[in-house]
Amino acid sequence: MRNPLLLALLLAAAGLVSSLPAASLDVGTDYRFRGVHINNPSYTSEAPIGSGKTIEEKFYSQRARVYVKGKLEPGIEVGAVLQAIGVTGSTVPLLNRYPREDFLPFVENVYLQANEIQGLPLSLTIGRQPYQWGTGLLVSDDGLGFDAIRLEAGLPWDFRMHLFASKVKDRISEGDRDLYLSGVSTRWGIHNIRFGWILEEDRAGTPYANIIDTTPITSDRVSRQFFDIHLAGTLEKGAFYSLEYVLQKGKAKTFSKEMTLSGDALTFEGGFDFIHPRYKRMLLAFVFMQGSGDSSTTSDEDEKFNPSFGHKLDGMERSGYGEFFAANPYSFFNEDKVIIPVKVGDKVVATRSYTSLFSGIRMFGFRGSVQPWDFFTAGLEYYLYTAMQKSEIGIGAATITEKSLGRELVIKGEYRYHKHLTFGIRWGKFFPSSTLNDVGSSRLMFEASGRF
Repeated sequence: MRNPLLLALLLAAAGLVSSLPAASLDVGTDYRFRGVHINNPSYTSEAPIGSGKTIEEKFYSQRARVYVKGKLEPGIEVGAVLQAIGVTGSTVPLLNRYPREDFLPFVENVYLQANEIQGLPLSLTIGRQPYQWGTGLLVSDDGLGFDAIRLEAGLPWDFRMHLFASKVKDRISEGDRDLYLSGVSTRWGIHNIRFGWILEEDRAGTPYANIIDTTPITSDRVSRQFFDIHLAGTLEKGAFYSLEYVLQKGKAKTFSKEMTLSGDALTFEGGFDFIHPRYKRMLLAFVFMQGSGDSSTTSDEDEKFNPSFGHKLDGMERSGYGEFFAANPYSFFNEDKVIIPVKVGDKVVATRSYTSLFSGIRMFGFRGSVQPWDFFTAGLEYYLYTAMQKSEIGIGAATITEKSLGRELVIKGEYRYHKHLTFGIRWGKFFPSSTLNDVGSSRLMFEASGRF
């Protein structure tokens, strides 16, 4: 192993668990290496203007995770996960999201779990733990872990209760940031059903902005509630579906005013996963998503669907629909870096940020794949992206009239060399609408991953 400190910490944790009586020990390592080439990552046609050249980013990213899990009697589990993540050769953080981004280890998870408490169908997990609610649209730790308490209980008629409380930030002088979840799940024949209520309480002074007040200002309190229903199932002849609807309510208070928060989101994926006599396993699916945007005609209400802890990242890179655009119902790759030229005739008179002109996202798409051999899979994806709302205030010209953002074509392949070692390549070409630019962007990524 490259990092001796990572190995030392793993061995120490393993030694601690193995010293406990009647323990079964599971120790493992995940490693992933990526080579990434992004063309025009900030959507700007030229840099500098008039040069005819677009910006390029080329880097290697890597992520290593080592874990140890010990199961004690009766029904006690102790777990620890250490992670190291970084960009090869870089001393500057890429995201400023992780405790470290220089490929030195940090604690991702350390938790205790008690199962079948007093012989009842109760499970209690305490500590820094991985957690995702359903599809991850509203809640996902994205490889950071939550400092949380989680309780799950079996109920009559095959229902299951879920309770989750996390302290995201707790500082005496900086305020609190909390996340709460209460949910119920069940299975009805071939259908899986989830109902959830999520509460975000932010008193940490997080910057807040909307389509009218585009400059972020320090918030006094932001409170968001989400009411979530998710249905999923596998039908006959390989047909499957997943449908999720979320309603958002809340308040955002700054030093100058109070905003009412509303909005909603809808996602759907349905298709067929079946065995073809010639191409072996095939998958064909239609995907749709949309998250409401903030209307510029309502100055005291923000209608943008905007959860704070939804799934957005996979290691150092963005995750979502599209290899480059990587969209979810409320954001996309490098959204904060998009600068749109405002023209009068052929002359650029001003530039505006994307968030000051548009809000919310709607996406239609298709994805398909074939697996002619057990060791190889090839796939094709195509997506269309549209903004839900367009600003009507202060644009300064009538040239920005459409909500279309663009479309993306994705081609990918995966080769399973061994059950513990996989190689993959993905290429995404983004074709922007004239609102963004007339050049386009792309992302090419090679990946090697192993689990031992």
